Amino acid sequence: MELQYVGPKPIIDQHGIDFDKSEPDRYIFIHAVLELIESIEACYDNSCKGIIDITEYTHKHVSGAQLVEFAKKHCSEQIEEIIIEKELRLDTLISEYKQHVHDNDLLQIEDKEAWLGNIDIMEGYYKQFVQNEVVYECLLDILAQNLYQKRIKEIIFDLGNNYGFVFTYLQNVLSEHKPPLDAEMQIEVREGHTVGHFYIRHPQKANI
Repeated sequence: MELQYVGPKPIIDQHGIDFDKSEPDRYIFIHAVLELIESIEACYDNSCKGIIDITEYTHKHVSGAQLVEFAKKHCSEQIEEIIIEKELRLDTLISEYKQHVHDNDLLQIEDKEAWLGNIDIMEGYYKQFVQNEVVYECLLDILAQNLYQKRIKEIIFDLGNNYGFVFTYLQNVLSEHKPPLDAEMQIEVREGHTVGHFYIRHPQKANI
């Protein structure tokens, strides 16, 4: 397994290669998710009283190799098996895609060759894009579970380092968590400094 930045999701056809800017490479969010996981894990025995403040967090440079080790630590060694299974399915989809292009009678031979060539050029790129996505989604699930288990009700953060994007994705993950958790993000300005708040509402414990 290797983690490295490639770029937005590619769009490929006979005319060339373009990129969907609305589908960024999830690699750029992995650092932020790991920082959040580490901050929550540092909260022992409810010492943080349900509130995590990362406005003073010191951001560390982490290499791709270190990110792999962090991913294995949090997602377990099975993450590599999951990626291999995903790549096998992706290989099948790519083969079917190529066959679809080959069988398209509306295309000239030159257009087919150009399209198939573009698919070959971007195959490694797309596999890395998918691998980054698998790891990111795994870490989001771990983050959601940590928030639930430690009953974190608020995270205070500075804008930047992609926290806002991560929390937007996290809201969907939390809504599908069992039990589901409701969450919202708010932004405020304190003495000219912009601060974000991510609120998590937990289900009430039943009194039996």
